[in-house]
Amino acid sequence: MVESWVFDQDAVLKPHEVPVSWRFSLRKQLIGFAFLFMTGVPVPMVAANDLPDMGNSVDEILSPSDEARLGREVMNQLRAMNALLDDPLVDRYLQGLGQRLVSQSTAATDPFLFFAVRDGRINAFALPGGYVGINTGLLVVTRNESELAGVLAHEVSHVSQRHIARRMADSRQSNIITGAATLAAILAGAGTGNPQMVQGAISAGMAATVQNAISFTLQNEKEADRVGMHLLAGAGFDPRGMPSFFEQMAQQSRFYETAYSDFLRTHPLDTERISEATERARMVTPQRLAIAPSRAYLLIRSRVRALTADDLIASQTAFRTEVSRGQGIDQETARYGLALALLRQGQAGAAQEELDTLVSQTPDVPEYLLALAEAQQANRQADAALTTYRKGLRLFPSDTVLSLDYARALLTTGDAQAAHRELLGIPPSPEITGRRLRLLAQAAEQLGKKGESHVHLGEYLAYQGQTREAITQMNYALKEADLDADDRANVERRRKALLEQLRKDRDR
Repeated sequence: MVESWVFDQDAVLKPHEVPVSWRFSLRKQLIGFAFLFMTGVPVPMVAANDLPDMGNSVDEILSPSDEARLGREVMNQLRAMNALLDDPLVDRYLQGLGQRLVSQSTAATDPFLFFAVRDGRINAFALPGGYVGINTGLLVVTRNESELAGVLAHEVSHVSQRHIARRMADSRQSNIITGAATLAAILAGAGTGNPQMVQGAISAGMAATVQNAISFTLQNEKEADRVGMHLLAGAGFDPRGMPSFFEQMAQQSRFYETAYSDFLRTHPLDTERISEATERARMVTPQRLAIAPSRAYLLIRSRVRALTADDLIASQTAFRTEVSRGQGIDQETARYGLALALLRQGQAGAAQEELDTLVSQTPDVPEYLLALAEAQQANRQADAALTTYRKGLRLFPSDTVLSLDYARALLTTGDAQAAHRELLGIPPSPEITGRRLRLLAQAAEQLGKKGESHVHLGEYLAYQGQTREAITQMNYALKEADLDADDRANVERRRKALLEQLRKDRDR
């Protein structure tokens, strides 16, 4: 008997609910229009009186279930475009930081997913349904954890206050094109496409609609500031982090175009807004305000810098300077960034030296042990790497990322049985879901368990939003002989659930 493969219906992503086709409903047409705008495909003009009346109530325009569906669609597109950083350590940190803020909100009813977008431009965005993205460029330029938390708190507040649905409901011309332009503007804020595409839509004759939808209104922004400030304080962060980051952006972008300009286009700032946020921060009393700098924040910031740097030599030089000049935790996390930059350039021996120093000085940080094991593998020291993984798991037995990478290392050494056992013992969590399913499929294949391999691959495809392909894998699984009666029953139930989802999408 193998594990039950039926995906948790209450999981954050609910991947099997993602619709595949946009042809069968008004709101799927809306999504289609949005992506046409983003891809620069000309959209035929439609007379307003030829469009159905979407009503004026928020829920009639965009219900909570619609918001969740649209958010999942955009996430699937971001994955398909390879726009996400897809790093489990970064995702875990952002998810933990974001959930600290969400826990302080009484209005945030959606399950939230926080993720990093591989884009050097400075921006952040909230999608319908609780999806919050942070560009890697923004994470790198923040100066402390309270500034980063301030950006996340602001985006959480956009979701909890349902600003996207409210923008659409407030429009007296609520129709497909208005909604499409709004979603296109949200996508533009993600920085995953060509920044000229929205301007292209304007020049194509949609000037008034698109310009109106290019960003949240200043009123929405101030409301998100106000609500977000209380989330910051309740979660133990310095509320001054939000206005200090705003001030930094305003100063950098005052006289010329900079990387900050993308954020300012989608999050309009003025001096009054900054002043109000600064004054409000003085009035809000933080709870359990942390004084010491956050190792987790500095570590992840160094990691993102190392993983996304275009000039690896310049990246190494910057980290070496910080190591030589820094002290304490700043020097420690700079050394970690240097080791990762060296690994990226193929200098595994030099990286291992830096990590040996780190682990000897600070043996209780799982990220350092994980990086050391990776350097040892790159140096073809497979046994030493497995020893390091086991040491880490003795110290941190519940670390899912460490367990996942240990299983991957076992697979590379040919021990599929141990890898399979390790993977089945890892509890599902958002930051490892896709990787875990892929590795399970690979381990089962190596063990000759073809039916199980097809099922895990099917669940991975469902997670990616490829429902039809997931059904195909379930069909393949049912043809294999390695599944027992209970397994077959589970697979058949899962296959029927996926088929039912497709049917609902068609009927909708």
